[in-house]
Amino acid sequence: MSELLEAAQQRMERAAELIGLEQEVVSHLLDPIETLAASVRLRRDDGSAVSLKAWRCRYNSSLGPTKGGIRFHPSVHLGEVETLAFLMTMKCALMGLPFGGGKGGVAVDAHDLSTMEMERVARGYVRAMAKILGPDRDVPAPDVATGEREMAWMVSEYSEIAGSIQRHAFTGKPVALGGMPGRTPATGRGGHIALEAMRDLAGLGEEGGLTIALQGFGNAGRWFARAAENAGHSIVAVADSSGTITDSDGLDIDELVEVKNEKGKVTAYGDGDASDDPEKVLSTECDVLVFAALGGVIADEEDVKALNCKAIVEIANRPILPAADSALADAGIEVVPDILANGGGVTVSHAEWVQGRQGIDWDEEDVSDYLEQKISDAADNVREVMQECDTDMRTAAYAVALRRLCAAISAHGTRADFGKS
Repeated sequence: MSELLEAAQQRMERAAELIGLEQEVVSHLLDPIETLAASVRLRRDDGSAVSLKAWRCRYNSSLGPTKGGIRFHPSVHLGEVETLAFLMTMKCALMGLPFGGGKGGVAVDAHDLSTMEMERVARGYVRAMAKILGPDRDVPAPDVATGEREMAWMVSEYSEIAGSIQRHAFTGKPVALGGMPGRTPATGRGGHIALEAMRDLAGLGEEGGLTIALQGFGNAGRWFARAAENAGHSIVAVADSSGTITDSDGLDIDELVEVKNEKGKVTAYGDGDASDDPEKVLSTECDVLVFAALGGVIADEEDVKALNCKAIVEIANRPILPAADSALADAGIEVVPDILANGGGVTVSHAEWVQGRQGIDWDEEDVSDYLEQKISDAADNVREVMQECDTDMRTAAYAVALRRLCAAISAHGTRADFGKS
């Protein structure tokens, strides 16, 4: 077991102890049921060939087919893939979805690939992993450096292999290929819905505008910022890899999006105070600090000391590592955890999967209502456990997920290989 996975499971074990779950049942969640490692051969545009490492993990399927994104990033490795698949298992259970957790990735720098090379990697990945994919077994989605385009290529390749049209084998597709209207903003919008639902328990009061600092300005960060701005909150700082832009009076999000699209960096924004230090956003005075980039940003007590916020929202996966949990609690900083705050993406992916199976299109209003209802229901369940057990938001979220998972595991009985069906 990797150190990353072992660390992530500390939170699960803390929640299991809190609500008195049997260790025998919890032990089913300590290891993934299936992980496939493979090589994806890429023929570059110049004629050269390289071999890329790739993985797909199906962590647990006691609640249904495994579900999770595919990321293309140089830092992808086995431990990360299995850890993220574990988190997806917890997330799907918390959100009340009939999915287990999965994850996949290719160790490659997507920015170094041409469009044709990206397509070759996407199709090569599907060929390498086809034996464990499928709409009733493992349903991938976009993640870091993948999106609608890559899902369209992957659906095409998988359908060729299966010998039939299999659009519902992947989610996050273009609407023209059975994708879901409203899928693109779902993760960011879901993070805002979670913040509003839990703001009183995060010590932010029940109403009024908040000041928000945002690390990460990709798809999820932009849609969160738009939703927050529309709700009357003020985005006072945004950071990307180029640095941090701050304005105590609030940034204009539409203008910032335009600048980012045109010039590739938030620090090109004309107004406000620009710094080439991306970490400056962490010490910005604000009510809420939102993580919407990669994981591992707050690793320990020293990182916590730099923060100047009242609460945190984790739209990224595992931006706060378990070693920092106690320091955050001591500092009085409540965290809306990733398995709740970024549950919007998989929720709308579930709607897309259902749409594909039914052959009946959902409209955008139906999708929006479904997203809000599922996030709100999950938040209510977390609230109930927080009050019942006098615990923090993250532990309560894991407890809700564990109760559902362990009920399903127990219902499967003693057959040892039930998770691989």
